[in-house]
Amino acid sequence: MPLRPHPKVFQVLVKTHKLTIFLSLPNVTPVSTVKEQVLSAFSDDVFKGIRGVPNILDADDFVLSREVMERGRATASYEVLTDDQLLRDVVGDWAVLFIQFKNESGEIQPVEVTIPSLADDDDDVSGMTNAGIDLAMDIDETREESSVRKGKRKAVD
Repeated sequence: MPLRPHPKVFQVLVKTHKLTIFLSLPNVTPVSTVKEQVLSAFSDDVFKGIRGVPNILDADDFVLSREVMERGRATASYEVLTDDQLLRDVVGDWAVLFIQFKNESGEIQPVEVTIPSLADDDDDVSGMTNAGIDLAMDIDETREESSVRKGKRKAVD
């Protein structure tokens, strides 16, 4: 089976702390341009009110990295991307990149990201009640009626 070509436009998610920046970029975009887009998002007024995320003034204040995959599984290690690499050479469509900030001495800090839970915090799934709903009303027909009209389903005898 021939390999499918990369799409011309990649959807890229850039994550740090509890933030995700969504970018749509051509697949031939260099990582340096992605960093410029991230810097632009960081300099927006909306971003200035978020606590816990270091302030960045220049594209040299952070690096972009991707999570290293081993046998299709994510590991806890990250590979730093260089500015001259093209997106299509290092990631695929809907890729997740991570921001690693640099400290005052220029050392790259570890990735700090919080992945949200898929379960809604407001809904306790294990403790759900029927909340006054009559479950018997969901039954459309009786068993005898369904065996007469077989259709594509198996008859129940």
